[in-house]
Amino acid sequence: MPPEITIKKDYILIEPKAGIDLREIQQGVARLFYVKEIPEQNRIWVFREGPQNLSYHDLHRLKDIIKENYPKDSRINKTALVVQSGAQSGLAEAFAKIAEDLPQTFKVFSSLADAEEWVKQ
Repeated sequence: MPPEITIKKDYILIEPKAGIDLREIQQGVARLFYVKEIPEQNRIWVFREGPQNLSYHDLHRLKDIIKENYPKDSRINKTALVVQSGAQSGLAEAFAKIAEDLPQTFKVFSSLADAEEWVKQ
């Protein structure tokens, strides 16, 4: 099931379900880039407690998916990753490093409030 996407005043909130896999994240990324009703705003992905069906190998493929689909004139420059467990944190930190050369900055947070503050800056 693709992640739930909510348009907030200052950012887009993306909330995947526990157990999400690369294909479902790919569906969410596609919706973010290609659905015209979704504005170009910074984003917050909130990964809830529970297993994620992602591997470190998937992170490189996810980077490629974002790079291939990133709009040329996009104003999106920040994406926060909010995680709640050690395993999620490890994957999120690894992805932020892997994605350093993408045209947006990824940063990992353990609190939604901190992520909101960062994307609004």
